[in-house]
Amino acid sequence: MREYIVKKEVFSRFLNKVMKNNDLVAPVEGSKEKKVKKSYFKKIDSPDEIYLEKKTYYPVKGFFFDKNEIIFNFKGNKIIEPEIRLRPMVFFGLRKCDLNSIWHQDIVFLDENADPFYKARRDSSLLIGLHCNEGDDYCFCNSFELKNFFDIMFYDKGDFYGVELGSEKGEKFVSKFVEFFVRADNVITEEDRKTINKKSLKNSDIKDFYNKDEWKQGADKCVSCGACNFLCPNCHCFDFEDSVDFSLKTGKRIRRPASCQLRSFTRVAGDHIFRISRLSRFKHRIYHQIQYFKDRHNVIFCTGCGRCIEGCPVRIDWVDIINKM
Repeated sequence: MREYIVKKEVFSRFLNKVMKNNDLVAPVEGSKEKKVKKSYFKKIDSPDEIYLEKKTYYPVKGFFFDKNEIIFNFKGNKIIEPEIRLRPMVFFGLRKCDLNSIWHQDIVFLDENADPFYKARRDSSLLIGLHCNEGDDYCFCNSFELKNFFDIMFYDKGDFYGVELGSEKGEKFVSKFVEFFVRADNVITEEDRKTINKKSLKNSDIKDFYNKDEWKQGADKCVSCGACNFLCPNCHCFDFEDSVDFSLKTGKRIRRPASCQLRSFTRVAGDHIFRISRLSRFKHRIYHQIQYFKDRHNVIFCTGCGRCIEGCPVRIDWVDIINKM
């Protein structure tokens, strides 16, 4: 892979030039105006807004999935599909866990049956990562074999960034801003690519653990709020809702995010609920993250970011529960 350096003294100028023809999405600290206390990704207006101290509290997935996605409108017998017009988006500051989560979404929403809304957003996006040298108290990404999935990766080297290209799209992007990138060889070492974790999942093969009593330690504390789903960069379940005019002549179908931790998620006609117990719902999410997705796609779904543990209002540590098993 080609390597470059970008000096920090020109970094802001580089981003300002990027913003002329692209929406630049990057991590920022909490906003008092928006009453968001924790760090998150947003479209920025100035490089001064960017927050790079650690991974964001909220994931980036909201830029690839609209929380109120209109799938179609109808008027009489006519179906009206929405036009998808997007400005190019450049994402900066994605950590390895975030990047692998986007890869996992690609598996579901591009590789199996391409979702036109997701595909349009991915086609218009460029992914620039920022390597983590050290995770926080909740990270356990080294427990999995995360993939080098990025268009461009930045490594903080003090006075400059080491830059690694990971795709043809990344190469084309760098060629447009060549005045900021200096060609360099062997600037990124194997030591630079390492990430230190304070936490680890000792066993990711949990297929024989399903009936163990230890799961109750988490389920008994769980309040079924769904925070783990919405803070997870991987979770992508949704519901459809039809909003129809009283005349029944006009309406629309909307896709909204959903949570497998809610009783209503598996409710079907006849008011039967397949996972009515909190224990069954609690185990389902963990098994989908660690076992079910791997059984189907040969890759573990969880990327070890730890957001679900950090954001849990009762601090359920499912990693610790599995380790004790």
